[in-house]
Amino acid sequence: MVIEAANAVGQTVTDQVSLTEKFLNNFRTFAETRGIDIAEAIIVFIIGYIICREIKKWVKHLLGKSNIDPTAIGFITEMIYFISLVIVLVISLGVAGLSTSSLVAALGGMGIPIGLALQDNFSNVASGIFILLFRPFNVGDYISAVNIEGTVVEISIMYTRLQTLGNQMIVIPNKTITGNIIKNYSHFNLRNLELTVDVSYDTPLPQCLELLKKVLAENPYVQNKENVTLHISEMADYSIRIYTRCEVNTSEYFAARTDIFIKIKEAFDRVGIEMPYPQVVVHHTKE
Repeated sequence: MVIEAANAVGQTVTDQVSLTEKFLNNFRTFAETRGIDIAEAIIVFIIGYIICREIKKWVKHLLGKSNIDPTAIGFITEMIYFISLVIVLVISLGVAGLSTSSLVAALGGMGIPIGLALQDNFSNVASGIFILLFRPFNVGDYISAVNIEGTVVEISIMYTRLQTLGNQMIVIPNKTITGNIIKNYSHFNLRNLELTVDVSYDTPLPQCLELLKKVLAENPYVQNKENVTLHISEMADYSIRIYTRCEVNTSEYFAARTDIFIKIKEAFDRVGIEMPYPQVVVHHTKE
């Protein structure tokens, strides 16, 4: 029994050594016959990849100086970069000794599986083309998409990049953007500025409304000085809420909002109008 087991183990070890030697011999033969081709192919791909990146930078710089719409620059640059990489890959495989015609045939046969695997990527590309053609927004516009607000920095093949007010770069797939509601705050030159002002219940409302109307009429940011909207929107628990709406230049929206709030507060302080805050009155009775 012991001798038989030892013979079995020895045979197994011999088989493993034989397989290892066979693999090493095959690898050595392959390296001797095709190793140089593969090394050359790798070098060609690396050089081609570097050239493609430089072409991408050069094309982007060149298009930036032209009259082409900035919205299309990122998309065109990414397309040229992608096509260049495909060409470099095909050339590299040819240098490695693979038949390019066979490669194309193989890719054609794998078209359906590859298409299923990359369908989200294809959807992003199609959505990028949709954005480029129908222009729901352009580079430089301030938009809101999927509950994210920011300025459009770039529209590429796969993604749209937004820069938020907090100086964060948000990258959103094109498919996600076109599949949701898009708010473009920069589409019109003028934008409605809506504010709600709280005043205390002992405030004389007619005088308060006139004061607000005067503040808006005198503010340099307000464009419709004679047609501002003012009305009481709610009798809240601790205040009377006054809704105000005026038009300001879209590019000055945030500056106008801040300035108008400051002017309203200063005007209220001058005449003694109180802007209340939530408070609780507790009555204590002695037994």
